[in-house]
Amino acid sequence: MKYSVLASPTPSHQANQPPTIKTPTPVPDRPSSRPKSGRLSSSLRHHEIDDKRTVARSPTFVSERTYTAFARGKRPSTSRTLTSVQSSNYKDGKISQNGVRTSFKMDKHITEALPAMEPAFLEVTKEIAGQYVWRLEGRSRVVDLEEQHHGFFHEGSVYIVLKVDSNETVHLHYWFGKHSTETDRKLIEEKAHELDRIVHHAHVFTRETQHHESICFLRNFNDGIIYIEGRPKTALSRATVYAKRMYIIDGRKFVRATCVEPSADLLDNNLACILDGFPRIYVWIGQNCPYTTRLKAIQVAKKIRNQQRKEVSHIVIIDEKDVSMNTAFIKKLHNGENLPPKEETINNFNAKIDVENIVLHRVAGERVMYDMPEASKRPLNQRYLVKRDSYLLDTGPESPLYVWVGSQANENAAMNGIKRGKSFNEHKAYPSHQAICRIMEDHEPITFRKIFNDWRDKDTKHRQLTKKYSIGNIERALFSTKDNRTVAKLDELWSEDLMSDIVPNNEIWRVGPNQLYGIPWNEHGIFNNGSCYIVLNHVKGNSKSLYVMYYWLGSKSSIELQEKTMKHVLSKDADLQYQCIKVRVLDGKEPTHFMNVLQNSIIIHDCDLKDSSQFSTQMFRVREIVNGNMRVLQVVPNRSSLNSSASFLIMSKEECFLWYGKKSGGPEREYTKSMLEFLNPSKMFDFEVVLEGRENNRLQELLGANCEYPLEFPKPILERRQPNLVLCHHTNSISFEDIVNFQKEDLTSEDIYFLDSFDQIFIWIGQNINEDVRQQLLHLPQKYIEEDTAGRCIADISLWIISQNHEPETFIKHFRDWCNTSYGGHDVYTLTRKRIRQENAIIDIDQEMVDRSYMKYPKYAYRELIKKEPTEEVNKSHKEFHLTERYFKEVMKMSRPEFYRLPLWKQEQCIKSARLGHYETSDNPLHIRCLSPE
Repeated sequence: MKYSVLASPTPSHQANQPPTIKTPTPVPDRPSSRPKSGRLSSSLRHHEIDDKRTVARSPTFVSERTYTAFARGKRPSTSRTLTSVQSSNYKDGKISQNGVRTSFKMDKHITEALPAMEPAFLEVTKEIAGQYVWRLEGRSRVVDLEEQHHGFFHEGSVYIVLKVDSNETVHLHYWFGKHSTETDRKLIEEKAHELDRIVHHAHVFTRETQHHESICFLRNFNDGIIYIEGRPKTALSRATVYAKRMYIIDGRKFVRATCVEPSADLLDNNLACILDGFPRIYVWIGQNCPYTTRLKAIQVAKKIRNQQRKEVSHIVIIDEKDVSMNTAFIKKLHNGENLPPKEETINNFNAKIDVENIVLHRVAGERVMYDMPEASKRPLNQRYLVKRDSYLLDTGPESPLYVWVGSQANENAAMNGIKRGKSFNEHKAYPSHQAICRIMEDHEPITFRKIFNDWRDKDTKHRQLTKKYSIGNIERALFSTKDNRTVAKLDELWSEDLMSDIVPNNEIWRVGPNQLYGIPWNEHGIFNNGSCYIVLNHVKGNSKSLYVMYYWLGSKSSIELQEKTMKHVLSKDADLQYQCIKVRVLDGKEPTHFMNVLQNSIIIHDCDLKDSSQFSTQMFRVREIVNGNMRVLQVVPNRSSLNSSASFLIMSKEECFLWYGKKSGGPEREYTKSMLEFLNPSKMFDFEVVLEGRENNRLQELLGANCEYPLEFPKPILERRQPNLVLCHHTNSISFEDIVNFQKEDLTSEDIYFLDSFDQIFIWIGQNINEDVRQQLLHLPQKYIEEDTAGRCIADISLWIISQNHEPETFIKHFRDWCNTSYGGHDVYTLTRKRIRQENAIIDIDQEMVDRSYMKYPKYAYRELIKKEPTEEVNKSHKEFHLTERYFKEVMKMSRPEFYRLPLWKQEQCIKSARLGHYETSDNPLHIRCLSPE
């Protein structure tokens, strides 16, 4: 096997001949799972090679792929990284692996040609799922953080976060604290791009800034992120000073805890905060704080306790019911020091996308005006994204900037994606803190996909649109001549919306100007497109019975009449104690379950033709929708109303014709004959059948002059997608917030949610919503669509309104492990408080706070411990264990119990400031990496 390494500038005769190293010996198998500590073994793998030169490989090497010198016109691969030899003199040395020692030699001209690789990235691999977090310390050293520090970010430092999913999907982010220096930012950006080359271009690669993180970054920390004051300190006089800190909790699904100076002025009834009170962690909750935020605040407090207090701390929850505890809590909000006030917290979770100015640019270089022309404006279609190119999606200054890279794009498109996004950001004068996301094809986040009008996910792009019958699905086969779709399986989200067993007793009302008019049973299913109707049906589910209320809106009905219809629906729903499933049905878009309620047929008269004397001829179109459901519509009697995919009934005073289109089916033709018996019984035995293209002179006179007419009916504009849950804020002003990775617990009884599957929207209403808020349902759907980035029309969407505890199966199927008792809200909050009290009862903070393992270690003087090579009995990882009580207090400026009450990150700062910290340094001065040529 050969490996090619790109070297620094060499003489001309060696320019196209990078050194190759042969390694015939097989490599041992890598471990099957990641150790509990979240790190791989630091020992390097090795093997002998010919030419008396040896190279050691780290677990970074993923495959046995061969690397050779790239030829002109071919793009080289940068997908893997080689590690280096461990040698002190660059010529000879020895490395050990499981007790086996191997000697090696490397020529000087090779070692000089190999650029250095960051030692902290040696253990990175795409084959093992896990999360890495690195922080920049000092001027150039990148430190891999332990798992207990994940999610804690210093405001004055910079970080790199790498997340590898089980399917080898790689998410890479680099994060800037708001007080970090420009030098650190540039350095961590270089390190992040180096890591991006190591993993062969992460599928999602983003630049993040404090308080303005994207959802792509926040979703890596389900239990929230916590901002820590300042930067990792190293000065002894500063690191030992620690005062009480308060954290403001911001967000809903993914929260951020912002560090502020404790002050009663910062308490807000709409927010929650956490006070780090050493042995106790206080969670203060405002009176109007949402229950979802309350639960997240408790979750953040548990994260601080478990990861920074070694699970030894009490959590005290204080809400509006604890009057006496509120008074005592306010007294704790002072440090006794004159510290400068913190800046005001920033909330950008509800940052709106500039819908009107969404633009897609094709990116070919760095120059914005010349290399980034506009490809399309809203509404966007997926076909605009070409695999061999890269594109930049501009959604405004308040939302992330996306750089999409096709699977067949060149190497520079992926390498320079962030750089080109920064150039565009500067050209448009957008804020410098704007998140920039480079995403690879087939790994687009939902915030990107929802902007496109016709997006199709990868798993649905290749679905066959033909019937497939087997033993498993023959019972669900749809044998209609009009159904050309794949038979839906039970676990597919794209399956037809069906109701359970329908009881045949219906109540139908026609909405009048002032009241409702009942429709007799013999006229059920006969509508007028100038009116609106309400249909109430009873459905028996698996474990409960439901009421389904359809409100049918005629295509020619007035806006005022439609609003009155909605008010009548809400009024009847209140009379039935909000147990109804309310479904909006638009004229011409009747769903299958609505047709089943009307005995599989509907007749619609045209309000302009029914009583008009302008036309002496009547014409009705008979069309099969799906599965034998027939729809009869009165149309204008002329040739332009014909359609080859339907049958028509044409009646005059003297004659009657049945016109059959070439693509019409047998059920449609037979139903047209039965319609003649209903509409004109006197002509049921006196009619003439005419096939398309064989019209006689009399029929041509009735239909008028020849003109073109459609051959088929238009297909639905929208297709079903993966659902998206959206929270509707309705307190002060109406706004909407996406809930990523939603689950049943996200539904709270105090809120309204939209479950959007693109062609269908469920409006879910909690049981604690008052009547005044329910009246806003008249305008909520339209306001939601006005902010839609895909440019949909409300008339193309199926709209359902459901209430808590009365959800249909077609809504439940979008949630995993649905349980009728697992709603979020007051009940879950009360149960969580009870569990916190139970956890506090088994924690003895006085006995367990101090780590008493130091007692068994021998004691030494401080000057002995700070030596470069202390005695072998000294634990280099915990030198503080060897200090006596007197030395400990002199060095740390605090007693040992006070020291152990500090968070772990603060303890580490104190230890490093006292020069007792342990740094793992690599003995390997030479590293090898593969760089992509420009």
